[in-house]
Amino acid sequence: MAEYESLHGTRVKYLSSDPTLDSSTEGQVWYNSTSGTNKALVQIKAWLSGGAMATARYGQAGAGTQTAGLAFGGVNGGTQNKTEEYDGFNWADGGNLSTARYLLGGAGTQTAALAFGGEPPPAGLNNTEEYGGASWTSGGNLNQARRAIAGNGTQTAALAAGGTAPPGILANTESYNGTAWTAVNSLNTARRSPTVTGTQTAALAFGGYNPPLGDVTPSTESWDGTNWTAVNSMNTGVFGAGGTGTQTHTLAFAGNAPSVGSPSETTATEEYDGTNWITSPATLASKRGYVAGFGTSTAAVAAGGYTGTAVTTATEEYSSSINAITQASWASGGNLGTARRLLAGCGLQDAALAFGGYVTSAQTATEEYGGSSWTSGGALPGALYEFSGNGTQTAALGAGGIPGPSATSVEYDGSSWTGGGTMNTARRQTGSFGTQTAGVLAGGSTPNRTEVEEYNGSSWTSVNSLPNGRQQLSGIGLESAGLAICGGNPGIPNAGVLTEEYDGTNWTTGGNANVPNANLASGGTQTAGLKFGGYNNKQSTEEYNGTSWAISSNLAVGSAELAGGGTQASGISFGGNTPSPVTNATEE
Repeated sequence: MAEYESLHGTRVKYLSSDPTLDSSTEGQVWYNSTSGTNKALVQIKAWLSGGAMATARYGQAGAGTQTAGLAFGGVNGGTQNKTEEYDGFNWADGGNLSTARYLLGGAGTQTAALAFGGEPPPAGLNNTEEYGGASWTSGGNLNQARRAIAGNGTQTAALAAGGTAPPGILANTESYNGTAWTAVNSLNTARRSPTVTGTQTAALAFGGYNPPLGDVTPSTESWDGTNWTAVNSMNTGVFGAGGTGTQTHTLAFAGNAPSVGSPSETTATEEYDGTNWITSPATLASKRGYVAGFGTSTAAVAAGGYTGTAVTTATEEYSSSINAITQASWASGGNLGTARRLLAGCGLQDAALAFGGYVTSAQTATEEYGGSSWTSGGALPGALYEFSGNGTQTAALGAGGIPGPSATSVEYDGSSWTGGGTMNTARRQTGSFGTQTAGVLAGGSTPNRTEVEEYNGSSWTSVNSLPNGRQQLSGIGLESAGLAICGGNPGIPNAGVLTEEYDGTNWTTGGNANVPNANLASGGTQTAGLKFGGYNNKQSTEEYNGTSWAISSNLAVGSAELAGGGTQASGISFGGNTPSPVTNATEE
């Protein structure tokens, strides 16, 4: 008689806890008897939209991490000296380079970066500049002036390789010790506009342009601190690509790839595992070359570049993670009567409340959801947006917002709104949780506030502050067991993934989210939380178990500045700002 496996495949494992999350068990499916859910282990790789740069340009250099990055130099009509700093959501101006340049090399971090070489032609530049977090100062000159150069490492231990200067394309490599450059052994293959990742003593050089080799080369070389050694080539050669990672795990993305007639920009991503290059299923949303790349091989950023027809400000973030996901999905619900963003919401999937918001002006409209459709409720006393809501459909609390920032709060009884107590600190873009008579309001803007207040049904009391002030955050749970989730603060590199837990008195650090976010929505409790949507129309959904976040099924349509509620098992999302205009969509 045939065995079960030969007829139906491998049995689903019955486990009391989730297995170790690593790539060796990717694809495993099991039943978790403790939570009563079917789960699967998957590796999720994707590019998501980030905040647009202030200045469109290409040929700029990058440094730092996904939540504390730097882009400097570049060209758009004229050569740029501009520096911009990235916090995982927004770009802000940094100190200008002393020498405007493009197709330069870069290395280091947001507060300790290095810029060297670059255009203008024909010989290129040999000067080096060091960034201290606010301004650039002179460093030691390269021995070989050049442009279309690549670099990696830190401010005090960097590597520069390749480039071009009369009479042609170079293989020269130099090492920097924080003061001076020293010539070391050259690349085996001369190339301009290659990409170099890793460290000063364990680097990887790949791609580049060299007409004698057929224009674009896929050749890859590994550096051990003394010599370059040829290793397996890329699947598709590129030049002017972004790259980040280590010698044994590197990510290459965008750039100019071969095509019929001449090279053209690409959206492709390849990963190097220490032996082979693998074409990733994750592709950029827009093709481009000469991007700034920085971050890590699992959390990278591609910024700016040339699309083939225009110079762009676009920023995209790469995320790769191994996650245990549960059986879950979002489905369309009944549309709101009034499309809007920056609204407040609360309640359950079959008893939700949406109020206020912004379309072309601030709104007073309130709507109640019964599980399939929205009906009109009592209007707010005054139009509001960028404020918080918590509680239930018949006992809701709204606080703060614009016009203002406001210190007012309002209470809903299921049919009409009345004024509540005045907050101690006026603010907007806050996170809130709890009930109408035991509510908590945390953080907010003007800007990045740390203040926390509790509401008892009539008055607000200041309590212990957030350890990390931020705006555009979200809240989950009760006054005695709540969460302050994600948000933005340029001064806190990991603000977008932060989770802080409240026990009614004190705040402690919880598990970081997988996908940085702000202007998001949430539901559930401190030990069974749900967060979804957010900045730049992210579709991502994550579930919190009281310790860590796990990626779950995406929203059908990414939305920022949305509202929602419900539980981890029965969430609801409504309104917001999608890639198209303001939406009235609801998802359950």
